[in-house]
Amino acid sequence: MPTPVMHLALAEEILCGDALSLATRRWLIQQRGPFLLGHTVPDVQTISRQGREETHFYTIPRTTDRPAYEALFAAHPQLACADMLLPAQAAFVAGYIAHLLLDEIWLEDVFLRYFMAQEWATLHERLFLHNVLRTWVDARDQRRLDGDVATVLREVEPWGWLPFVGDEHLRAWRDWLVEQLGPARNVETAQVFARRMGMSALVVEEILASPRQMEERIFRHVPRAALKSFHDVGYERSVRLIERYLAFDI
Repeated sequence: MPTPVMHLALAEEILCGDALSLATRRWLIQQRGPFLLGHTVPDVQTISRQGREETHFYTIPRTTDRPAYEALFAAHPQLACADMLLPAQAAFVAGYIAHLLLDEIWLEDVFLRYFMAQEWATLHERLFLHNVLRTWVDARDQRRLDGDVATVLREVEPWGWLPFVGDEHLRAWRDWLVEQLGPARNVETAQVFARRMGMSALVVEEILASPRQMEERIFRHVPRAALKSFHDVGYERSVRLIERYLAFDI
């Protein structure tokens, strides 16, 4: 699904855009750090060693049509009412549910549609190239991030914000992000995916460095228009979800 960098880039775009109501946007900018962290935290299971379903609230393959954020609130109703939470926690949860929504859109509109429903290569090859595509989008989005994201994230101090993830894991995840996003650093997305696939990151990087290979091996099967549609739909639906969740007197 989308990488942490992809989630951060969309979160920053939402904060800088004018789709949110002015009051909600101003309020979220004041809580920028928690909001940005929340946008990445469902992926904390790589540190907490939880099962993916424990932090994402849906399974792959899907067993229900219920949105993941609804499953989260059903399991932990104390998080469902933003006006009952402290501002930092409410902004964090708003980012968290936006992450879940964006993951589900990518799952349905990109992964399942182009990599699972169509047999244009072996399953292993398609899964590998799915990770190459995510790395390509990740690298593009890294260039879009504001240079002070790491500084803002470093200042976030989770305190009992999630009943199903310990604060020590949230802080460890925060610190990993800060280290990856620091000055003169590049997020090691290719290395992470290559390790998961049991291969060298050089194989991923070779494809990424070759426009011809990207066209022949990925974009002939996954049109760039599909990525733009994913972005546009994800942006619009995220804004609506965040606005609805934070619909209290701010």
